[in-house]
Amino acid sequence: MEISYGLNPDSCQHLHIEPRGNMNVFRANFKSLSQLHLFLNANPTVNTNIFYTQKSINSSAKFAGEPLDVAIGYCVGGYEKDFSMFVKLKKDIDRVNIRHVHSRKVRPSVVGSRPNVPAYVAGAPKSMYRMDRVREKKFITIYINLAYANDTSEDQIRNRGILTLNLIKILENNDYGVNLKVFETCMVGREVFAATIGISRPGELLNVKKCYYPLCGKEFLRRVMCRIKESMPFKENWHMSYGQLLSDKHSRIIMDIPEDAIVIGSPAEMGILGADIYEDADRFLEKLNLNKEIVVPSYVKESKEEETR
Repeated sequence: MEISYGLNPDSCQHLHIEPRGNMNVFRANFKSLSQLHLFLNANPTVNTNIFYTQKSINSSAKFAGEPLDVAIGYCVGGYEKDFSMFVKLKKDIDRVNIRHVHSRKVRPSVVGSRPNVPAYVAGAPKSMYRMDRVREKKFITIYINLAYANDTSEDQIRNRGILTLNLIKILENNDYGVNLKVFETCMVGREVFAATIGISRPGELLNVKKCYYPLCGKEFLRRVMCRIKESMPFKENWHMSYGQLLSDKHSRIIMDIPEDAIVIGSPAEMGILGADIYEDADRFLEKLNLNKEIVVPSYVKESKEEETR
């Protein structure tokens, strides 16, 4: 069989190789899941010089889930595994969020959008109603590190997905537009792999089902992301480990993540145990330390108050 050396960055719009000191960073960037699907569906050249067998194909179903072709198809829809449980727990969280929904107040005014009839009859100068001004929208990017330890439970992964989508709701309710991306960073020798996929952009209606697969599907990390690596023109020996994970601190540096962006690490790093969703929510938000910037619910306390109503 003829040996190939992976993709050429000159002919692949998604690949960029950047020298960083004595390291080479292999960046694979996709604006959306649809773009990633098109890339993988075209069966990009495998670097058989390094990956003479492919984990994306050969990993067991127990470890990596459905076969590679099915895993690639899930990028554009259809991933249903445990989705009903995901939706149920998300609704439990949403019940607490209702208390914190920000709505624009209506105030009496000299000019406005509709009449204040009692005030008009009484001859009061403020005989109209007007809405409070819309607060200026701010923008923030959330980066989710897809990687997690092998002993991480599916319940932990699921709860992290729910709490990430819940965080977007909280931020939007505090007048933030949210850009959601997932990433993986790892290294072997002097080579670093840094892949980013856009999931949701500010102003887009949040599609829970679209987000569910990359956030919760083990096939996405263990087949789809591995398949991207297998087309990188690496020279180091990536075949055995597929890369040593970078810390969040080093990931920020390699990926040039701004200080004001939010990075969500592995479930364990975020205090997510996968048992009680409310307890996980409180630990997750405490870890992010957003109290000074936005109104953050206290989920354990407020869920108990909801039960006693």
